[in-house]
Amino acid sequence: MKKRRIMIFAGALVITALAPARFQPMTAYAVQGWMSDGEEWKYLDEDDNPLKNTWKQSRDSWFYLGDQGIMVKDCFIEQGNSLYYVFEDGARAENTWVLVDEADGNGHEAGWYYFGGNGKAYRGTDSSFKRTVDGRRYIFDESGLMLTGWFDEDGNPLGEDDNPLEDGVYYADEDGALKTESWLDYSQLELKGLEELSSDISGRNYDEYDQVWLYFNNQSKKVKSNGDRLIQRNIGGGTYGFDEYGIMLPWWTQVASVSNADKSNPTSDIPTRFYAGYDGGSLQRNVWLWMYPSDNLIQDDFNDGEYSWWHTDQNGEVYQNKIKKVNGRYYAFDGLGRMQTGFVLFDTRSTFVAQYDMDAWSSEDFIEGNIYGIEKADLYFFSPDELNDGSMQTGKELEIELEDGVYTFGFKSDGVAYGSRNRLKKVKDSYYINGLRLEADEEYGYGVVREDDDSYRVVNANGKTVTGKKKVVRDKDGGWLIIINNRFAARVDDEFKPRWYKGEEGTGFYHYDSDNKEDKYAGGLIVGSDMEPLLDGLPEEERLNF
Repeated sequence: MKKRRIMIFAGALVITALAPARFQPMTAYAVQGWMSDGEEWKYLDEDDNPLKNTWKQSRDSWFYLGDQGIMVKDCFIEQGNSLYYVFEDGARAENTWVLVDEADGNGHEAGWYYFGGNGKAYRGTDSSFKRTVDGRRYIFDESGLMLTGWFDEDGNPLGEDDNPLEDGVYYADEDGALKTESWLDYSQLELKGLEELSSDISGRNYDEYDQVWLYFNNQSKKVKSNGDRLIQRNIGGGTYGFDEYGIMLPWWTQVASVSNADKSNPTSDIPTRFYAGYDGGSLQRNVWLWMYPSDNLIQDDFNDGEYSWWHTDQNGEVYQNKIKKVNGRYYAFDGLGRMQTGFVLFDTRSTFVAQYDMDAWSSEDFIEGNIYGIEKADLYFFSPDELNDGSMQTGKELEIELEDGVYTFGFKSDGVAYGSRNRLKKVKDSYYINGLRLEADEEYGYGVVREDDDSYRVVNANGKTVTGKKKVVRDKDGGWLIIINNRFAARVDDEFKPRWYKGEEGTGFYHYDSDNKEDKYAGGLIVGSDMEPLLDGLPEEERLNF
């Protein structure tokens, strides 16, 4: 990260170089422009009066004239909701880091601040607390101070009594950059909170661990499992598992209901037959069975008396590890032969991978592919009515309640979810990923789907694609989304709707100001048809899959 301290300049020399011209002492004549009085600078208007409480440009730099009309130096400037900083030569800080060594007594603490191209300090807000500088993410507080350490889901710093492993979601090193697509050796930090943790996934107490590793994804969030269901991720060519605290497991524990992957169970690859002891011991052929397994088939289900549906073929063998048609409908059976309901993953129809209940995952997990097997297997959905149905749901859209709400999923006529294997799929005028239809947040009304590296599409709250050759729509947050040739081009927070205009900067959409009688397009070009889409102004809430 490029940062620099406040440098001490030869103030008089620097300012003289920036002033429009050398000045001779003048007392009797009104002269518009910069005037010096010793080391102090003023700017006089045409009536020989100094300008006050305003910015004035000289060459490539901006300077601020205070309430006495004197140019201020080496301090913060609060103006409305914006914070600025001027160096010792009076020039405004722009596109740069500033290190303040001491608090100024006005609420500006010592530390690092960043000021953008318009001179405004980056400040954290409830809706957007992560800010990007030179490709790296940072968190700033409301006053603009860059923060380090642990943060919760909303970007708030953790308190002294909070356990980072339980409450921490983001982490910034001493340089302030959030960990992103990188590991953190928690054992190199203060090992706080380990003695209080016991994982349901690993079955271990962590106070016995010498090393604890955490991983942060491309959104800078700590990767962790949901509840007691293990999450695994492919990182750098290897596959890793993370428990409910985000701690990497040093060995595999449990992986959803992956029976065929359980090599410790010798019965998973052996054909199973059922004999009805209550009916003379005869072999049950081509029938459904509602019963629990024997202890040598699966000990836990036997001990718990866990009933499941099973189905046998004409030889009396239980259907195992396949999707099978029974009486005109298709059903899923795991490696032991138990019928599966809810979300089921198969790699081809003869390799069962995993089963998940409907509320096991959130919509974000489907979008990001944070589900075991999702990249290498096809996703199906079987009726959750295990007692009365359990059949595959095909060729339709279904409303399914996930962990974070009710969402629409789409499935082909063969039962495979649209966009299976983590591949975005457009069907008619909607987009799907792992079956989930991408829709705009109701509070915003519109969202943007990343179609590929260079193409983005706008969808509404019903997941329908919004098209237009030169179209502008307004979201519920007051922003304008610009669509050119059916694709998202930019989003701006202008007061007035952008207009298509052939101006000096080219042909495209311009900032429009109906109150500016002299030049309604003075705000300049926003985007044209031959330009790359502008993503900087797009809120995180409107970014549906990126």
